Amino acid sequence: MKENSLFQETQKFTQWWLWSLLGIPAILVIVQVFFFIIQGFNSESGNFSFSIIMPYGFWIGFLIWLFAIIFFLRIKLETIITKDTIKISYLLFVHRIFKIADIRKEEIVTYSFVGFGIRLSSKNEKVFLVKGNKGLSLTLNNGKKYMIGTQRPAELQSIVEKILS
Repeated sequence: MKENSLFQETQKFTQWWLWSLLGIPAILVIVQVFFFIIQGFNSESGNFSFSIIMPYGFWIGFLIWLFAIIFFLRIKLETIITKDTIKISYLLFVHRIFKIADIRKEEIVTYSFVGFGIRLSSKNEKVFLVKGNKGLSLTLNNGKKYMIGTQRPAELQSIVEKILS
């Protein structure tokens, strides 16, 4: 835990359905390689020989798939609350710092599905979400609204109430 933090949460994409979808191309590649090996045993010369020469489209698709796997392994939503700030980091380039003094209203909410990632909800609220349906809703003094997804809503609620009171 980082120094002076009262709350820290790191969320990653761990949904089974996402990893199942990303695993399907790997299964297809393994089946295709297995097919080439079996075909090598059935050669007319009686010798075992096989070569896997894939078309360019295969390698382009493979690289896109590999990039997607690495992307979803690296992506995370990190929330750190100190006595003065609420900091979030998402992806590699999204960093927001909310000063406690700038927060007009906060509450833990249960919301309907708005999608994963960085979204704009129907309530004109910028949403940072990795999984689940609970989040910390913040309304700033300037009227902007943000929602930060959490897997530990009760703990987050008690920390935020303590620092805002």
